[in-house]
Amino acid sequence: MKPFRVLCLDGGGMRGVYQAAYLRAFAGRVCGDGAPELDVGRCFDLIVGTSTGGIVASALAAGEPLSAVDDLYEVHGKEIFPMQRLRRVPWLGSLVPFLGLGNRSGEAALRAALEKTFAEKTFRHIQDGRGISLALTSIDMARHAAVVFKTRHLARLNGRDDARTLVDACMATTAAPVLRALAKLTEPGGNTEVVYADGGLWANNPGALGAIEAVEILGDHNEARPIHLFMLGALPAQGGEELSDWKRYRGAIGWRGGLRAISTSLNAQAVGYDYLCKKILEVRGDGSRAFRMSAQCPSEKLLEYIKNMDDARPKVLNALRRQAISDVDYAWAQSATPNSEMAHFRAALTDGFAQQTGDAA
Repeated sequence: MKPFRVLCLDGGGMRGVYQAAYLRAFAGRVCGDGAPELDVGRCFDLIVGTSTGGIVASALAAGEPLSAVDDLYEVHGKEIFPMQRLRRVPWLGSLVPFLGLGNRSGEAALRAALEKTFAEKTFRHIQDGRGISLALTSIDMARHAAVVFKTRHLARLNGRDDARTLVDACMATTAAPVLRALAKLTEPGGNTEVVYADGGLWANNPGALGAIEAVEILGDHNEARPIHLFMLGALPAQGGEELSDWKRYRGAIGWRGGLRAISTSLNAQAVGYDYLCKKILEVRGDGSRAFRMSAQCPSEKLLEYIKNMDDARPKVLNALRRQAISDVDYAWAQSATPNSEMAHFRAALTDGFAQQTGDAA
């Protein structure tokens, strides 16, 4: 029985380049030389994204080529996070996020880039035109409440987000405090304005959300299919500190105005929600499984680069792409082992390619 397949994409700022490159490289391996580019979005029944992963998720769901996603980061990254040279100057560069310098122009640059990519496409367009379920995370700042923008893929939903544009949803899910402006949006079908913050504050790894949505979708359709859920990170710089007594008592300066607290939260979520997601599916007892995509330990130089989610320098983006391709080489070798995690991911893309080329059984 064909499993219900879910792709969950973590947040990580400019490190979204890694996700786009990883998926593009793996799809290229499946298709082979000279074949048309694989529509990766159609390989999955449900796609869930947070923050930068929300942009990649929206592109996959909308059928946009991954090369266009890469271009969004490459061409517009330095405008979304302006003052790139100043940001990299020790101590002095900290003034940029601390004072919110460039947040206004960065917001305008991101919206322009998203509008170029998605135009006026809405969640209804994704549901009706593509047949793919999509969910993106955010936070309603007026209530400090977790929010999920989604297609109408559950029986209990009333179509609240049908007319919501992908552009607006991506502005909301990527509105990272300190690094970017919060997103002020006009709600569909009215004049109500709501301010949203980055969904990474509560679900930087949206795996658990993806698992729960998948379980409910199958329940609505009375389908007894196992769930295969794949989590792809944005190559987080795994943190951890050996704290001296002095650091235990540090204040805002020692926490870099809160940036280190945010980083700690993101790293902890990657591990915690990974565990929760796997347990949610494991207790189904029907062969449902959750997988964290294979990645190798980055080089010391790349670890230095990816400490900053706002680093849009070309050499950093190229390093992320190289790491993605290396990780795909590693994952592809693993996929040759029957019933391995990567074998299941390879099967998802292979089935999608067969359907795309008309070779499906």
